[in-house]
Amino acid sequence: MSEKKEDFSENLEFKAEVSRLLDIVANSLYSDREIFLRELISNSADACEKLRYLSTSNQNLIEKEDKFFININFSKKNNYIQISDNGIGMSKEELIENLGTIARSGTSKFLENIKNKDDISSIGQFGVGFYASYMVSNKVEVSSKKAGEIDSWKWESDGKNNFTLNKDSKKNKGTDVKLFIKKDSSEFLDFMTLSNIITKYSNYIPFPISLLNEDEKKNKPEKINEGEPLWLKNKKDIKEEDYNQFYKSISYNFDDPIKTIHFQAEGVLNYNSLLYFPSKQPIDLFNPDRKNKIKLYIQKIFITDDCENIIPNWLRFIPGVIDSKDISLNISREMLQNNPVIQKIKKGITNKVLNEIKLLLDKDKNKFIEFWKIFGAVIKEGLYENNEYQNKILEFTFFKSTINKEMISLDEYIEKSNDKQKEIFYFSNYDAEYESIIKSPQLEKFIEDKIPVLIMTDPVDGFWVNNINKYKEKEFKSITKGFINLDKDNKNKENTKESSKEINDLINLIKLELKDKIKDVRVSSRLTKSPLLLVADEEGMDINMEKIMKMHNQSLENNKKILEINPNHAMIIKISNSLSSIDHKKIANLIFDQANILDGNPVKNPSEYINNLTSLFIEK
Repeated sequence: MSEKKEDFSENLEFKAEVSRLLDIVANSLYSDREIFLRELISNSADACEKLRYLSTSNQNLIEKEDKFFININFSKKNNYIQISDNGIGMSKEELIENLGTIARSGTSKFLENIKNKDDISSIGQFGVGFYASYMVSNKVEVSSKKAGEIDSWKWESDGKNNFTLNKDSKKNKGTDVKLFIKKDSSEFLDFMTLSNIITKYSNYIPFPISLLNEDEKKNKPEKINEGEPLWLKNKKDIKEEDYNQFYKSISYNFDDPIKTIHFQAEGVLNYNSLLYFPSKQPIDLFNPDRKNKIKLYIQKIFITDDCENIIPNWLRFIPGVIDSKDISLNISREMLQNNPVIQKIKKGITNKVLNEIKLLLDKDKNKFIEFWKIFGAVIKEGLYENNEYQNKILEFTFFKSTINKEMISLDEYIEKSNDKQKEIFYFSNYDAEYESIIKSPQLEKFIEDKIPVLIMTDPVDGFWVNNINKYKEKEFKSITKGFINLDKDNKNKENTKESSKEINDLINLIKLELKDKIKDVRVSSRLTKSPLLLVADEEGMDINMEKIMKMHNQSLENNKKILEINPNHAMIIKISNSLSSIDHKKIANLIFDQANILDGNPVKNPSEYINNLTSLFIEK
């Protein structure tokens, strides 16, 4: 005897973050409102994909159906749009979790991103796409029945403070999302408008999307999307606009890609691949999770978009699809991560992408440079990792230099260097602009002697350059650490013969007074205009690494630097000739503070610095 079902109704409040989110979405720019349909179709497609995947191991979930669908019905008379699918559906708990509490981390990231912006077109990246419904509707009903379960449920909300949950009479598995349209959104209650939005954003969703105007009773549902997987088509039959539309539909980007890579691998491995190089920086490029944007299919069946080993994380900006014939449909998500086929696909994809980057450089350097300015910092993460691709990456790694503002490759640097030069000189400083760096005292002698120096301004540069060490037998050498002898004719020594004793006395004085603050004092071969500077020891941290460590609140107490002085500078000469009449401690600390200022460091005791500076002028 079956147990009688009890009526169920529950009124629940949204989490605080969801209320904030709904307020933002409901009042967003009108130009973005059409994305509500993209988001709901994407959710329906995900539900169908998930059920299709689960049905490979449990045929009972799909009952006797073998075709998935997404149906969109609308009525201008009754003022609604309904998006229906026969996908996995949601249980009561899932309705509460997915629509009432939402993906919490996604909500936080979205709210942070949108704080000072009006564009919310990237909402789908944050797992909060369903709430785009409230841009066009003042009430939403969601009826859902999860595959394999008996009960169905209806979720309702006006998008303000709370939602209700009731038992429903829905018989078939899947989900119906019904939007009651606002007066100012009535333009979406139109067949051509909805059809154009579907084609624009969802043309290559691999399930038929049908559209029906319920006000015209004689009409039949009309299939709108193309549906056939683009990556399985012959390249000759695909237009550029088709590639671009598909790129936007899978990446949630709105730019056109700078390059499309579409190929089929046959032989030991068989897979189809469609990958893209974006032309603009995605908003999540530097997210700590470093998640890639590759969707993995097995024989046209979606498996996952969370296979972390399908492509190196330093190529995470590349969206695309990989469809394999060599992986079992029944493989678990856990086993997938370490599957040997995946590892081989990763190697093939990585080599292909790197070859295409080099080809882009060879064919169109200007376009490559624009690409590199956006994604070079991420690609260089691959230099820091110990892998087989370092030499390939170095071939197209570009930098600004002291030669000019135009970016140059390492090969171009070597061509412009003196034949006898054994080093690749570089200045790494991630938080300064080129115009500021080029005026640094560390560069004076290099610029005067026309010795090129690479300017490295990405945080990752401080890590990979110490890992690589050499390029084509030339060692990378930081100009902010260690000893560098740039004197070709001993000109500096000749000019300081008469004052060498005074300079030596000054050096000894500074060593004595600053013994707790610096590691050593020496005459500089880098300075031509400035009086002094601080440099790191050969085994110490250069400017860039020191700043990174400070940013992460790491202790630098043991990172004492070397003070270099310019023996030909008027200030140094005057001080060295006045040692008998000035306060040694004051002058040593004043010199140290000035060196720190030039190094970009704050003066620890500004009052003491001012007093020392003032006394230099008033003491006789």
